[in-house]
Amino acid sequence: MNADKRLYFVKPKRYDVMDEVYAVFDSMEKAQQFVGGFKSNSSLEIIDGILNPGLINDKQRNSFYISLEQTGNEPRDIFMCDCSCYIETSRNEEHNICFYGGAESHHGLFISKVFADDEEDALKKAIYIRNKAVLSGEWDLAWERHKVLQSRLNSKINERK
Repeated sequence: MNADKRLYFVKPKRYDVMDEVYAVFDSMEKAQQFVGGFKSNSSLEIIDGILNPGLINDKQRNSFYISLEQTGNEPRDIFMCDCSCYIETSRNEEHNICFYGGAESHHGLFISKVFADDEEDALKKAIYIRNKAVLSGEWDLAWERHKVLQSRLNSKINERK
């Protein structure tokens, strides 16, 4: 598999730790078929990730998790990660776009893990990455994937009623 190959994880909704991943697939279609095989699949979601992302070696800076909305520069949440459980010299910067609540694309969060000297630097970096993702259309693509998934899940639920 390519180092930048996308993987699709099936996990319970609103569960943010990877301990509860049910399955991992190399295509969205396979992940959706798996989810469709459950009698009640409304509590499952598919998230994607990258296989073997390029590692960043950085012992000088701290890692921060920051949650931002689509617009605005005030973080919903910001905290320093405890990386003691990771290999000391290997850490990855990453981001994810997820949606919650309402039926609009701005009802989402850009969740970013960045390395920085302090919270101010981390926030600047996360805002820059978020703005780049919005401008490149990544936010809109994530929203479209979310709508398709929700539509399929709702159809399955309605079929079973």
